[in-house]
Amino acid sequence: MAAAIECHPYTVTGFGEFLEWRTLRFVQPMPKIRVCRLCGVVSSVARLLPCTHVLCESCEAQVADRGRPQCPIDGAAFEREQVTTMPFAKRDLGEYHVRCINDDVDVSDGTDGCTFIGKLAALEEHYLAHCVHGRVRCSKCGRSVFRKDIVDHYVDCAGAEMDTSPVEPVDDGKVIIDAAEAKRLAGTLKDLQHGLKDASLGTPMATANFASLRRKAVSLGDFLSVLDPDQTDVPRHDSWCGSEAGSSTICRFRGIEAMRKSGETTLALEEPCRLLGYTFTLACKFERSRGKLSSVSFLFALRSGERDDFVEWPFARRVKLSMLHPKKQGKDVPVELKICQEKHAQSLRRPQPDDPQNGILSEKITWKYVEKKELVGDDCLLVAVEFE
Repeated sequence: MAAAIECHPYTVTGFGEFLEWRTLRFVQPMPKIRVCRLCGVVSSVARLLPCTHVLCESCEAQVADRGRPQCPIDGAAFEREQVTTMPFAKRDLGEYHVRCINDDVDVSDGTDGCTFIGKLAALEEHYLAHCVHGRVRCSKCGRSVFRKDIVDHYVDCAGAEMDTSPVEPVDDGKVIIDAAEAKRLAGTLKDLQHGLKDASLGTPMATANFASLRRKAVSLGDFLSVLDPDQTDVPRHDSWCGSEAGSSTICRFRGIEAMRKSGETTLALEEPCRLLGYTFTLACKFERSRGKLSSVSFLFALRSGERDDFVEWPFARRVKLSMLHPKKQGKDVPVELKICQEKHAQSLRRPQPDDPQNGILSEKITWKYVEKKELVGDDCLLVAVEFE
């Protein structure tokens, strides 16, 4: 059995769907300024009180709701204006080293869990594509077995003594393959594969990275499809690529030349996008002068989605838009999207099915500037959307 390594467990929130409310085992303790003094959560946004105690957004809001704000730890009174907001970027959190989610040791049979230790930024790929220490249930005896050992175990398994019927998976906090989850992951990965198929940043290194990601997406997607026998053709959307698990995605608007020649003013995505559990659409809004395109802006609108019960309403995240250069990194153009909670209250409430709500319009970018920066490539305009 591997020697025990000291670890420091923290629950994290606000860093993307894959990490949301997971308790991770960090190799080193997190700086106190990143940890809520009350609940111990590491959040993407923390609040520093004048007395130097740190609270997460949720705890600070509860303190504020009690009337005159007072630090719950030392009783020091403060004004909301004195509270300092401290963002914690996902890329910064990703530099910390953690153990695999499947690192647990089963004392009953003396087996070790996964020995992976690496940067948090590499955890998702390891967990989804490489880790074989997830637990599954043997359909003969019902015992919990590492996925990497299930074939050998099943061949030698004598079955249950009293009840040979398949045992339903029990939610014990360990990884158990579930058909519905497999179907969702397979669909996400197929979307990712199809988006990567057409993407290129114009450099040999970028091309190699995309090819590597594509191979992994194909391999894992096919594996998950086999686990779900009901999986048929997964819809592939040319309008966007990326995964809802992250905090950003890329929207692709095709047919720019046809739009230029036509009299249309709106170019919409074929399918809604998903980020951090929220479903939304984005549309290009064109203006013309003397029959020619003069400017473009972007209309952001929330839509009803399957995860609406699990996210916070009204929508309160900052939305960052960027027009991406099709070939050159560092040549992207940010597009300001001002969201005001009061002014856009109706647009930020929880969307209702069959009742599309109004969108929020970004600033205008002149079409001459778009052409000067060569932002249209292969008759396509790429727009990155990021939630903070």
